[in-house]
Amino acid sequence: MRQPRILLVNPPIWNVYAPHLAVPLLAAVMRRHGWQVTSLDLSIEQTDWLLSSEGLGELLPKAERRLDGLAAHERGAHEEILTVFGDTVRRVDAARAALKSRAVLADPAAFTDAATVVRNGLACVSASFPGLRFDLRGNFSCFSHRRSDDILLAAGSPDRNVYAWALERRPIPGLDDPDLAVAGISVSADTQLIAALTTARHIKLRRPDVHVVMGGNLTTRMVSRWQEEHPFFAYVDSFVSYEGEDALPALCDRITGGDDRPVPGLLERDGRGGLSRTPAAMVDVSDLPTPDFDGLPLDRYFAPGPVLPLQASRSCAWDCAFCSIPFASNKFRIRRPEQVVHDMAALAAKHGSDSFMFVDEIMTLTSLRGVSRELNDGGHELYWYGETRFSKGLDDELAAALRRSGCRRLDLGLESYNQRVLDLMRKGTKVDDIEPSLQALLGNKVPVHLFCMTGFPGETEEEALRTQEFAAQALRRSVEEFGVPYSTAANGPFILDVLSPVGERPDLFGVELIPPDEGEDLAFDLDYTVSTGLSRQDAARLTSGGPGGPAVGAAFHRGTWIGDAEEWSFLWALAEAELPARRVAVPAAPCPEVGRAATVRLADGVRGRVSVTGRGVLLHVPSCDALLDVPEEWRPLLDGRDHALADLWRDIPSPRAAAATLARLASHGALSVEQGSPDEELACVWYAAQPHLVRDSRTDGSCLLVSPETGRGVRVSAAGRLLWLLAADGATDAELAERSRLPERQRRLLLENLAEHRVIASAALAPGLLELPRVAA
Repeated sequence: MRQPRILLVNPPIWNVYAPHLAVPLLAAVMRRHGWQVTSLDLSIEQTDWLLSSEGLGELLPKAERRLDGLAAHERGAHEEILTVFGDTVRRVDAARAALKSRAVLADPAAFTDAATVVRNGLACVSASFPGLRFDLRGNFSCFSHRRSDDILLAAGSPDRNVYAWALERRPIPGLDDPDLAVAGISVSADTQLIAALTTARHIKLRRPDVHVVMGGNLTTRMVSRWQEEHPFFAYVDSFVSYEGEDALPALCDRITGGDDRPVPGLLERDGRGGLSRTPAAMVDVSDLPTPDFDGLPLDRYFAPGPVLPLQASRSCAWDCAFCSIPFASNKFRIRRPEQVVHDMAALAAKHGSDSFMFVDEIMTLTSLRGVSRELNDGGHELYWYGETRFSKGLDDELAAALRRSGCRRLDLGLESYNQRVLDLMRKGTKVDDIEPSLQALLGNKVPVHLFCMTGFPGETEEEALRTQEFAAQALRRSVEEFGVPYSTAANGPFILDVLSPVGERPDLFGVELIPPDEGEDLAFDLDYTVSTGLSRQDAARLTSGGPGGPAVGAAFHRGTWIGDAEEWSFLWALAEAELPARRVAVPAAPCPEVGRAATVRLADGVRGRVSVTGRGVLLHVPSCDALLDVPEEWRPLLDGRDHALADLWRDIPSPRAAAATLARLASHGALSVEQGSPDEELACVWYAAQPHLVRDSRTDGSCLLVSPETGRGVRVSAAGRLLWLLAADGATDAELAERSRLPERQRRLLLENLAEHRVIASAALAPGLLELPRVAA
């Protein structure tokens, strides 16, 4: 007799750089109990398809149709993404393949190019649905994950919900299997909630007889509030609070008639409009099997490896005031180091991967010492990273053992570099231990990641800035003093979690909670006011990115850079690889020679469209990831053929403006120019290469020039700013010399630097053709 089958689903969007541990761990438990198991990481399955030529190709008509229905202020950004859409469809499959290959670790330029294409793909997905901001960590749409009614509406709205749309085109396989009895959906974060209910609805519509159960960290938090039957029961038959390794086998046995023992942490309808709850139980983590990744597409995650997740412990040994982890994960327990290393070795042998990440909320000194000792004594060549905290015991001896054991990154909860603030947080760490721990880790070539928090209730701006400066100095020292370029830091504003100690007793922290808006029954973070210190708005200001303000550039430039993922930092450190640039390398700016008989055409790979919003012609230049907006008179270039410049010029009112556009296009590599008359006398003219926004002007006359076409910024001196302004409408070298009065050597160096950064560009022009009588040789 065949055993019943369970489908285990990790819904989008959860980390797509590596598998999530919940499904592999539950799969191992269920297989040990004799069940057939199908593991489905819908997070990577859907994301990988959406970011493919097939998925994006199906989305393009949908994105095109949305343009006419958008408000006027939204149409410009949408049109920019439509301009880059075609190139992204052509290149995205090769880009995804590059990101999944270990070879890319040795080719930083290839990584940046691939990451840029995938980032553009994320913008294309976003443009296809109203209000969607799609990235590889989480996303937001026109539906709110803070409202139950919105989530249920989203589940049945494929035109507005990307997950429902994807499931219509790629249904979950195997739902027609008569052996399928249970579908378990693991929900760890609010970024998964809309997708989770969409998935549950998808299953129930096709197989109403299948029992759908939902569990995970967010599920525990969510159902703790319910006092009566919730609308989510329309698609979910039961919910499991806290841990699932004991609950899921008991539930499945009860459903199939194998046993009727109590199911720990089970929440069901009582048939009278109320709820029936079973007390949760503590799982013995020392009895857990090796996670089972069978059935997961380990070759499709967006980082080579794969980097496999493991646990050395569960929950957290501390009770920080800002954190709700202890609420939803039971008491702290630790696994024996020999068990942990056995799992690492077994998985490495089975899957051919030497890379692991510990997803423990905190790796204590006991875990760090035990795991590193077992790895070192066993002679294993495995590599790993995890999260811990600063402490006196994180010394040179331990750091050396960690390095020998394959540790290539440690994430540390710095939070604040002020003892008063750490004490307010109930963090349990001492500022005096931070520097020695950093010295020990970096001195033993173990890169660090520093988690910083700004705006904990009572913190002052001076204290927040002290933490920011310490973190910045630590990263500088990592590179300059220790030769470790892989250390990173992140600084975010304090978020008030209602299930944290601050949320449960705000009065103890000088906080007054602001209730959520009506209908926000799933709001787990709340706005608040404080009696002293930084407000929520102050914290957001101090973590917003500095004087440059929000990202500038075409709409697709504003997406998340893939290299920010911790898996990539770890893999680069493991390979001791050269770190990639955040932007594609810009080719050297050509100085086009333009004679009377010159011909021009768009360079290879450059594509564009005529704007319907009155912006002229939009051109996307993949070689420098730029979007150029030029007058409509340049429309003939869109056919991709050679054009006589004289023919183009007849339709352009201002030859000087046309010459500036020509130099600008050439400086970005958007044009191929054939002079046509090699013996013709030409003269060099300087032009502003692209529009720039002036940011962060200072008293010495310097400023930051930021290009909205490329998103790049460059700081220029007062003299450089002057040359840029003088070249706005075209100027010869002689005119720049006369009008700037700068010494020749200084002027030459400035011009070279400005041209290198695409602030200005030069063109060798035929004066007669371009009607520039003042041009001098």
